[in-house]
Amino acid sequence: MQKTGEYTVNNRVSPATVELLIRERGKGKNLRQLGQMFSRSHEWVRKVLAKYESRVTLLPESRVAAKLGYPLFWLVQLREEGTIKPIKPGGIWFYSEEQVRRIPALIAEARKCERCGKPRPPNYRRFCKECNQHRKSHKPRWYVSDDVPTCVD
Repeated sequence: MQKTGEYTVNNRVSPATVELLIRERGKGKNLRQLGQMFSRSHEWVRKVLAKYESRVTLLPESRVAAKLGYPLFWLVQLREEGTIKPIKPGGIWFYSEEQVRRIPALIAEARKCERCGKPRPPNYRRFCKECNQHRKSHKPRWYVSDDVPTCVD
């Protein structure tokens, strides 16, 4: 017998439904309230959560930053660049466990010097210490005269 609906087909619960149940349960809703959302019993909700809750773990952005020991704005920068795509169900950004595992490599890649590719210190925006000193001691090529900057390239 095949059930039709948004949340089940052949007695299988869709991943979106599981994610919604886990998210709403994390916000503090009880099993009866969740069951009313889907016109199901609280026992059905309990069984679904028991089966799937350990598989899908979503962490809020602030907890991810604390877990990894990074400043929160680094995660915001990765999100705004489109490098990592968390979900935003109710005003809070949530990351999956796989995304959390990939974040250190993405941040290490983003923290490289633009000139030589070495890791750069946190206070240096684009270049490492050596490349920053070289850049400061050599003026750009477009400074031909002090009056009118023109590009030589």
